[in-house]
Amino acid sequence: MLISTLPDLAGRAFEVRGLVYVEASLIGKRAIQKMVEQLIEQARRFGADGIVDVKTVIGGDAAHCVMTGTAVKLLENRRGRERS
Repeated sequence: MLISTLPDLAGRAFEVRGLVYVEASLIGKRAIQKMVEQLIEQARRFGADGIVDVKTVIGGDAAHCVMTGTAVKLLENRRGRERS
């Protein structure tokens, strides 16, 4: 699974499949890893093989975190053929 904070991938085309979203408190072991795993699982349900434009916001006394991203299906080239 490709994960990128960039809204676009240089030289790569993709088809948008959906929005992924997760929220949790960062208190506890492996909190961020679990959040990323949840984003990946959501993206896979859309048939995506990548997540672009990942954003993270953290705030509050309990270190509450929200992560969002765009689930995408990578295409082979700009002409729109799917990669194998």
